[in-house]
Amino acid sequence: MTGPTHIAIALSCGIVAGAGKPALALLAGGAILPDLDHPQSFIGRVFFPISLPLNRLCGHRGAFHSFWLWGALLLLGYFLCMPLAIISTGALLHCLVDCATVSGVRAFAPWSEKLFVIFRRSWRIKSGSPSEIAVLAVFGMIAWGGGYMGAVGGISAMIGQLTGSPKIMFEEYQTKGLTKCRVTGKLRWSSGKIEEGEWLIIGSERQTGLALQGNERKIIHIPKDGVFLRARLKPQKDSWQMAKISGWTVTDSPVFFLTDQKWHYASAGDFVWGQVLGDNLKLIIDQK
Repeated sequence: MTGPTHIAIALSCGIVAGAGKPALALLAGGAILPDLDHPQSFIGRVFFPISLPLNRLCGHRGAFHSFWLWGALLLLGYFLCMPLAIISTGALLHCLVDCATVSGVRAFAPWSEKLFVIFRRSWRIKSGSPSEIAVLAVFGMIAWGGGYMGAVGGISAMIGQLTGSPKIMFEEYQTKGLTKCRVTGKLRWSSGKIEEGEWLIIGSERQTGLALQGNERKIIHIPKDGVFLRARLKPQKDSWQMAKISGWTVTDSPVFFLTDQKWHYASAGDFVWGQVLGDNLKLIIDQK
């Protein structure tokens, strides 16, 4: 297999396993490292002064493609250096994938020169062939889809973005903490009127409710004032500031505050209490 295919397979496995960006980078690097024993490979051309003598010593797909070498480094890294363990995992994936090629791998060299393969010959893939291009396309799509899935917040969030499920939108919002979020979708008001739009989420109410910012300081309470027929979450780059007040407090700026599991709006100079949410909280503590 060629370098891009090894990288795509390693990234796909890492994304499915939930690896972060640093680990994915190490996996991708490890996935092409065994080909250092081939001077004409991508990594072999980059590190030619190392690749050429290594090729003369081990040959291609010999000891540098062996399970024992990378397995031993994986165990060593697991106990002493986790980055080494991740790189070795990528290298082991490389060796395993090469076992699906026509020529196979001398997986237990130098103690055994026997070629190790995992499919019968008619099923094996020739490097650079249309079959490998198909494998690259499949795993490339998996890696791309996994990257998109991670960007939107996981598989549940991705399904929510695709389907517009209000339930998934609410569950995703519950994981965002103080990150400001907007919701876009179709809302059916309690009057029966249906409206499509975008609203700023103030916070959750009780177990399944939401408070949204409406027009003219009005707060929309979901599901009392209406229910979403379709909803998608749009996390923003900025976050709310929050304060928990014991007693009465006067606010110097417009804020929202939560009492009895219901959100309310307060203008500058109003009394607030309980959980207070805003952009720049300027509160003057007053005696209760």
